[in-house]
Amino acid sequence: MIYLNILKENVNHVFKVLKYLDKRNLHLKLKKCEFYRKEIDFLEFVVERHEVRINFKKLRTIKE
Repeated sequence: MIYLNILKENVNHVFKVLKYLDKRNLHLKLKKCEFYRKEIDFLEFVVERHEVRINFKKLRTIKE
């Protein structure tokens, strides 16, 4: 996950990461990539711009 406040910086940073991976012959599956999301699920958390909170839906599934 890459997060920066300014979109232009974010685009440049993502480009650098992709370029770095390409130089080392590492490839990503595009269908598994998501760019410029405002919120993501990570493990049992929901990560947003200024907040990380527990994803209760996943916890409920784990408990059951």
